[in-house]
Amino acid sequence: IKEYCEQNSIRTYEIDILPTERFLMERFINSQVEFTGEFSQKDNLRIFVNPQVRKCNAHISFSSLSVDIETGQNGSLYSIGLYFSKDSIVKSKVLMLADSTNPIDETLHFYGSEKEILVEFLKLVYKWDPNFIIGWHVIGFDLNFLQNKFIKHHLDFNLGQEHKRVNIEERKGIGHIANTPGRVILDGPPILRSAFFRFPNFKLDTVAHEVLGHGKDISNTDNKVAEIERRFRDDKLALAKYNILDCKLVTDIFNKLDIFNLLISRSKISGLLFDRLPVSTAAFDHVFLPKLHRKGYVAPNRIDIQREEASTGGMVIEPTQGRHKNVAVFDFKSLYPSIIMTFKIDPYSRVMSEWDTIYTPNKYEFSNTENILPSIIQELMHQRELAKHNNNASLSQAVKILMNSFYGVMGSSRCRFYHADLPSAVTTTGHWILKQTVEFFENNGLEVIYGDTDSLFVKFDQNEKSLEHYAKEVNLYLTKLIEAEFSIVSKLECEFEKIYDQIFFSQTRSGEGGAKKRYIGQTQGELDFVGVEFIRSDWTQLAKDFQKQLFERFFNDETLEHFIKEYINSLKAGLFDDLLVYTKRLSKPPNEYVKNIPVHVKAALKMQTPKFGRIKEVKYIMTKQGPEPIELNPQSIDYEHYIEKQLKPIANDILHSQNQSFDGFILGDQLSFL
Repeated sequence: IKEYCEQNSIRTYEIDILPTERFLMERFINSQVEFTGEFSQKDNLRIFVNPQVRKCNAHISFSSLSVDIETGQNGSLYSIGLYFSKDSIVKSKVLMLADSTNPIDETLHFYGSEKEILVEFLKLVYKWDPNFIIGWHVIGFDLNFLQNKFIKHHLDFNLGQEHKRVNIEERKGIGHIANTPGRVILDGPPILRSAFFRFPNFKLDTVAHEVLGHGKDISNTDNKVAEIERRFRDDKLALAKYNILDCKLVTDIFNKLDIFNLLISRSKISGLLFDRLPVSTAAFDHVFLPKLHRKGYVAPNRIDIQREEASTGGMVIEPTQGRHKNVAVFDFKSLYPSIIMTFKIDPYSRVMSEWDTIYTPNKYEFSNTENILPSIIQELMHQRELAKHNNNASLSQAVKILMNSFYGVMGSSRCRFYHADLPSAVTTTGHWILKQTVEFFENNGLEVIYGDTDSLFVKFDQNEKSLEHYAKEVNLYLTKLIEAEFSIVSKLECEFEKIYDQIFFSQTRSGEGGAKKRYIGQTQGELDFVGVEFIRSDWTQLAKDFQKQLFERFFNDETLEHFIKEYINSLKAGLFDDLLVYTKRLSKPPNEYVKNIPVHVKAALKMQTPKFGRIKEVKYIMTKQGPEPIELNPQSIDYEHYIEKQLKPIANDILHSQNQSFDGFILGDQLSFL
C-alpha cells in the first residue's frame, strides 16, 4: 500500500508506524501483554490463534547471563566467561582453549579447539535459558567476534530461544544492537549513558570502582594484552579468574544500579521495547499519537516535516568572577515540563491556538482548552510522586527520563511533530521566568551571581530569613505574575537546593568575562567540581590532583605560591610520573587520519603493529620526542609541557583573580638567579 501511494502521488500519514506498534499504542499497552484464548502447545511454546490481547501489570522474575571473551593477538579465541544469575541462584563457567581436556575445577573447563568451545557455549545458553544477555561492549566486540568464529567453523550463531539466530547490526547514532528472539541483549556503556549515569569514562574498571569500590583483575598493568598472553601461556587459572571477574563485575554493576528494574520501568512508562528505549521520538509517538487520534487528527510522516531554524537554548547568566561566600542555589523543579503544563505547549495545541488562546511571554500562541501533552506530563508527575513515596527509585527515574525528553523531542529533526515554535516557546519562557526571578531576588536586596537554565546562585547574609521561605515567596510571586499577565495558573515550583559555604567562578581562558558552566564550590569542607578539569576525562590525573589540592588551600586562605613551587619541583623530580598519562579514544583507525593528525593519533600510529591489534583508545605521555604510548615505556618526559599545558591554566584561574600570575611566580624565581 505504501509503495502504491508513493507511485501514485497519494499523500499518506503515519505510514512509518509499524502495525505492531500501532496495535499496542492504540490499546494503551505498554511493555506487558496478556493473551487469552485457544492455544496449542509446541515444546515450550504456546501458540495462540486470534487471541484477545489486553494490557497487564505482572511481576517479572528474570535471569541474566553475563558474557565476556578473551582473545589472542593472532585472532584466536582463548576463552569465554559465563556468569548466570537468577534470584539467589548463581552459576559460572570459563570455557578455555587448551591441549588438556581435564577441567581444573567446577568453573574452568578446557577444550581442544575453538569449535568445541563454541558448541559448549551454545549448550550452556540453551540449558540456562537467560532472559538477558549482558556484558561490556558485548555486542560490538564479544558477540561480533563470536559471530565471525561461528561462521568460520560452519556453525549457526543461534543464541535465541528455539535456536533462533542473533541479528547484529550497527545503527547510526545508536551503535551496535543485537536482536535475538526470546532474549534481550544489553550492552553496559550505552545502557548506562541512556539512563544518564555519569562517570569519568565508561571503561569497565572505572565504572566498577565508582559503583562497587573495586575493579578488574588486570587494571594497573601497562600492557594488558601482554599480560593476557602470559596468563594464557603460563597461568590459565589466573586468566580464568580475570575472565570470570569481568563477567561478575558487569552483573554486580547492573544489580547495584538496579538497571534491570530501571529498564522494565522505562518500558512500562514509554511503551518501547528495551532496544528502542534510547529513541525518545518513538516514546513520544507511543504516548501522544493515540490521544491525538481520539481528538480526530492524524500526524504527518517524519520524512514530510519541513525543518526550520533551530530554537534558542537555555538562559545562562554570566557569573560574577571571583570567590563568594554564603551562596544559596535555587532550582526550578522540572522547569521545562512545568512550562509546558503552564502555557499548554504541545503540537496539537499550537494547531488549535485559535481556541481560547494563550500567549507565552514571547507571543507564541497555544490553546488553553485544546491540548494533550500537559495532561500527560501531569499524570507522569503524579506517578513520580507516588514512586518516590513508595521508595521506587527505578520508576521515579524512568518517569523523569521520559518527561524530560519531551522538550528535546519537539525540537528534534527526527520528530514528526517538529516545529521551531515548540522548543522556542519553552526556552524563551524559561528565559523570562529566570529574569523575573532574578528581579524578585534583587528587589529583596539579594545579589544573583550566576544562573543556568533552571538554577540561580544567590548570595545571602547568615541573618536572612530561611532560604526555604524565599523559595515559597518566589512561587507565590510567579503565580500572581503569571495569573495577572496571562490569565493562567502557574505550575512552576522553585525549590531551595543547597548552600555553598564558598564558591569560585573564574574568568574565561580568553580573559573575556566569567566562565559559564564552570565553578568549584565548597560545602562543609567538601569540594564540588562542575565543568572543570577535575571531572574531565581528557585531562591528566596530574591536573586533577593539582586542582584539588590548590583549591583546598585556596578556600582555607593559605598562601599558594609556596605550594605551586613545591608541586613543580616534585613534578620535575619524577615524583608524579604515574600521573602524567593522557587517555583519548579514537573515532576511527589511526591510519585513516590524513589531513589533521592530533597528538593522540600520533601516539597511536606508533602502535600500528599486529602485537597491539585494533586500537580504539590510546594512553600516552608527552616526551621531549613527542607523544609516546605507555606500552612503549616512554623516557625523557617533557615536564615543561605538563607545567605549561596542565598546571599553569589551572593555577591562573585563581591567581588572575588575585592580580597574580603563574609566570610571575616561576619566572620571578628564574630572574633572581641572573
